[in-house]
Amino acid sequence: MGDKSLLFTPYQIGCLELKNRMIVTAMHTGFSIDQEAAFLKVRAKGGAAAVTATMGVSNSGAQFNMCVLNEEILPGLTDMANSVHDAGGKLFIQLFHAGRNGNTGFLADSKASPVAPSPIPSPIYRETPKELTVDEINDIIKDFGKAAEVCKRAGVDAVEISCSAGYLLSEFLSELSNVRQDKYGGTPANRRRFPLEVIKMVRESVGNEYPVILRVSGSDMLGGYGIEQTVELVKEAEKYIDAVNVTGGWHESKIPQISMHVPEGGFAFLAREVKKAVKTPVIACNRINNRNIAEDILYYGYSDFVGCARAFLIDSEFGNKIKEGKRHRKCIGCNGCIERVLKGENVICTFNPSVGFEANLEQPLPKKSEKVLVVGGGAAGMQAALEYAKLGCKVRLCSNEASLGGLMKYAASIPYKEAINNNILAMEEELAEAGVEIVLNTFVDGNYINEYNPDITIVAVGSKPTIPPIPGIDQKHVYTAQEVLDGDQDLINRLATGNVLIIGGGAVGLETAIYLIKNNRIDIQSKEFLSQYTDSKTYNGLQYASNITIAEMTSKMGSDLKSTRWITMSELKRYNIQLLVDTKVEKILDNKVTVSKADETFDISADFVVLATGYQSEGKELIKWLDENEHKYKIIGDAKKVGTIRSALSDAYSVKLETES
Repeated sequence: MGDKSLLFTPYQIGCLELKNRMIVTAMHTGFSIDQEAAFLKVRAKGGAAAVTATMGVSNSGAQFNMCVLNEEILPGLTDMANSVHDAGGKLFIQLFHAGRNGNTGFLADSKASPVAPSPIPSPIYRETPKELTVDEINDIIKDFGKAAEVCKRAGVDAVEISCSAGYLLSEFLSELSNVRQDKYGGTPANRRRFPLEVIKMVRESVGNEYPVILRVSGSDMLGGYGIEQTVELVKEAEKYIDAVNVTGGWHESKIPQISMHVPEGGFAFLAREVKKAVKTPVIACNRINNRNIAEDILYYGYSDFVGCARAFLIDSEFGNKIKEGKRHRKCIGCNGCIERVLKGENVICTFNPSVGFEANLEQPLPKKSEKVLVVGGGAAGMQAALEYAKLGCKVRLCSNEASLGGLMKYAASIPYKEAINNNILAMEEELAEAGVEIVLNTFVDGNYINEYNPDITIVAVGSKPTIPPIPGIDQKHVYTAQEVLDGDQDLINRLATGNVLIIGGGAVGLETAIYLIKNNRIDIQSKEFLSQYTDSKTYNGLQYASNITIAEMTSKMGSDLKSTRWITMSELKRYNIQLLVDTKVEKILDNKVTVSKADETFDISADFVVLATGYQSEGKELIKWLDENEHKYKIIGDAKKVGTIRSALSDAYSVKLETES
């Protein structure tokens, strides 16, 4: 990186020196304190200067199994601090109160209900919160102070005050969630009063020589407050704090926050606006998941530190790997982590099946000398080969394809999912480093197994597209989504010349439609040109309807997309893609498809048909042979049950967990 490199230089937060500029910012995990300690320790060992745990300041403000900062937690918190210090890092604790984004029955106090500045429900949970009285506000201020004092006594290196993401303190800042008319509402200054009183109390509780960080949303991104109001808050708070951590908007914002649709470092501009106004060190975060973007943010003065929470979630060795120039697994922005947390479940990661099992990583592995044959080079096969190699086994991985990756290669073609390509390559490097033998373009049958003579065969042959028994489905103008996503630009251009019907409105069908739109280069370039040089009325008049229709048998499109569904549905609407639910395809003809919907049957113009009708497991013949010949084997991933990348990797990782149990 030359003179531009700042990422691995030390920097101060108050009296605390950090060895580099990478901070694992707070993530809600749902872990016990012991699990959390192990989770943070491996990330400190992985190169982070500091790691952060989120803990509630009271039983009524802590949600989803979150630890509460009281006297009872002091021994465990002390052990956590010592553990992180032993790994070469510093420990921060985020002081948290859920506010209206708490949930009755999921708070540490089972009898408590969510509270807020005003009785306005959270759009996420839709439960009307109790409006806080002034006395209750004063009690919460004291709770923050007591919690900070517990952290200091435990040897925690710094505390961070949560005033972001739609939780309690930030709720007071927004005129959409705070309609009070007393001293805590009604004007911007009054809406800042409660957060500022909390910040002052925390400072008084820990003294002047202890680092205090303030975490803020640059804007709620709902229209309640913007960066100007955030800057005013930080300027008033500056005399009490040693750093400010600037994130994006609230969870309920209709602007994506950490999903794949957000550009890398996409909210760093908010940190820069705060940095212009204060002398306090600034931390930028959200979608900072590679070294180049992190270095740019630091070099161009957007911030002094970078928050790399999900970069370390997916790859606990992120810091060490980028320092050594190694490829790392990269966050794909699928939101699988946050959607589980918002449901009260423990955090997971699609590409890191070891999340939650970090304590196992600290244990010496029971060495084995088995000869292992892994059949299948997709997600499950690659991860299983890696786990067996870590156990000391001699591992050969065979694929009948010319490259590794399996169905991940097709997923990586979908817009916004390009990071999957990186992860295939990162897994290949991990396999090479672990000493796994890779054999491509090889079909494994009984003869091959007899010749290699493994102690165990891992069947990870994946799945193939399901072809439904629809009359006319074997015609030349019918393709599978997998064939479309294979990257043949000539095919994409042909599909752009006529009407396309996609059968299947799950994630694959919807994302294939977006893939076709975005890869029709002529169309996209024309629309970009028009959008720049014509007024909106002219531009809207020149646009034409999409040539793509999606037919889905069920009543809901994209039900398997979960928390990112709304983003995909908005994009489909923007591209004028026609969506038909409760629609069954009856037959496929030369240039049309007959469908039925309720009691009506009608034809849809379709010069091309794309099948996104699911997948079915492969490997039945191989499994039958293994059974008949009494060979030891294990079936994993899609070969066992069709699922997702996450389920395939977790299934493969279970090989290690079973060995250790």
